[in-house]
Formats: sequence, C-alpha cells, structure tokens
Amino acid sequence: MIINWKNKFHQTSTSVFIYIFTLLLCKFQECTQQLVIKSINVPPLVHAGEVDYVILDCDYDLKNISTEGLVVKWFYNYDNVEYQWIYGSEPQADPSSSHIDVGYKASDDPVTMYRAMKLNNPTINLTGDYRCAVFTFEDEQIANASMIVYSTEEIFDLKHRKKIVDGKERVEVTCNAEGLYPQPSMDITVNDVPLNETETPDLTMREDGKYDIMTQVSIMDEDLPRISLIKCTLSIPIANYTNPREFTYYTGTPTSTPSVTTNLLRKMEIQAINSSEPDTDNGGAAGASILSKNILFIIIPIFGVIGNH
Repeated sequence: MIINWKNKFHQTSTSVFIYIFTLLLCKFQECTQQLVIKSINVPPLVHAGEVDYVILDCDYDLKNISTEGLVVKWFYNYDNVEYQWIYGSEPQADPSSSHIDVGYKASDDPVTMYRAMKLNNPTINLTGDYRCAVFTFEDEQIANASMIVYSTEEIFDLKHRKKIVDGKERVEVTCNAEGLYPQPSMDITVNDVPLNETETPDLTMREDGKYDIMTQVSIMDEDLPRISLIKCTLSIPIANYTNPREFTYYTGTPTSTPSVTTNLLRKMEIQAINSSEPDTDNGGAAGASILSKNILFIIIPIFGVIGNH
C-alpha cells in the first residue's frame, strides 16, 4: 500500500511539472513571437464638411515573426474589403471607394508603412464599422472600431402664429429642420417643461440618406402663463449634438398702440392749429402761414424715412 501511494504521488508530481512547463513555454513563445496589434485609432465622430480628411490607423508589431505573407486589410462593415496592402507591393483600394488615398504613408518603417487608411472629404456614407486585419504565414490579428460621420441641419426654422379656435385663443408652433444625419430628434418645451401633447415628429428620409424632421403643436392661451419661453430643441442623440431655438410668447389679444410717428404727427397738428390763431400784434396771419410751411417740410422727410423702412 505504501509503495503504490508513492508511485501515484510520483506520477502526479510529474504530470503537474509537465503541465506547468508547457504553460511557461507557451507563454514565452507568445511574448517573443506573437503578432500584436498595439492600437486601432478611428475617430468615433466626424462632422461632415468640417474636416478635409480622417486617418484610420492600425498600429501593429510583428515581434520576431517573419514578414513573409504580411498582409494588411481594412474592412467596411466587416464584409467589404476597402483597402489592402501586401508587403512588398503597392496598396490597393476598392475602385468604388473614391475617398481612399492609397498613397498615404503612416510611417517610414517599411514593415508598417501602409498600415493606415486615409479617407478624403468624409461624408455620411462612410459611417459604419471598420475592421483592421493583419496576417502573416505564422499568425493573424483583428481589431474593430466604429465611426459616425454626422451632418447638421441645412435649414432650421421655428415659427408661431396666434389662432382663435371655438372662440378661444391659442398659439400654433411649428419647428422644422432639414438635412440631418444620423436620425435626429426634436422636442418642444414651455419654460423648460416638455409638452405632454407633443406629437411624434414627422420624420422623412431623403434619397441622399439625410433626414428632414418637423413638429407642430397647438397650445391654448388659457393653459399658459402670461409670459412663456417656448423652445424647440433639435438633436442628433448618437452624435451628442443639440441646437435650440426659442421665442417669448405673451398670451392675450395684442392691443394696438399708436406708433411714434403717429404721436409726433398728432402733436405737430395740435401745434399747427394753436399757432394758426390770429396774432394781430405780431402779424398773426403771416406767422401762421410760415409755420404751416415749416410743418409741411418736416412731415415730408418723416414719411420718406418711413417709406425707406
């Protein structure tokens, strides 16, 4: 029994030693021979029309691996090979990818010189998932990243008009924006409080892939305070983009008030009447005539200014 126990202990110890030695050997080989992608650098957000180009970089290290069979590929949305470089040859790009600059060099190292992809004049159609794949005859590595090329509004209008429906006054608010990407959102608030009656915005995708969006609400005056700040906020949530527009609204029917010009003319008319009364001591008739002419000359330029405005 003692001999059998010693034999089993010896066999177990030997197996454990071999297992540990194998792990250490594999670990050593990984550290000394493994192909490594050190980093993949892809800008997560790009504003279309604001930059001339973007660089998608895939920095790798061959360690002690041979360059035989070295190939770098960039995939768009994982399936389409957009860019490929075979070590020792010139890089190539998909003929349909007009944005790619195949002559761009990411480094002076001949082993990593054409590892990156330069995209000129990025547009919204470059939004997607990108994959960098590095191959050799001995190993291969893959890294993924995403990029969103967003487009802000071409047009953004906030309009309102007062209406009377069933004898009650209300304000109709219309918020409209065009030419956004990716899908935008739109909210209307009153004094920073969201409207419960806000309907789902009318969203339309255009042929060029961009979106138009419109929201319209009608609010009764009796549901509003005397003075309200009405705001429309346009957003592209995935791009962390927001743009607010606002106006101040006063409830009640606007009262007509005399303009400055009207007040001035009335005042001059009163002065003219008072001055036209005969003044026998100072040649009243002549004085009134001269004053009337002067008033006429003053009124004419005033109406000229009004016409220009």
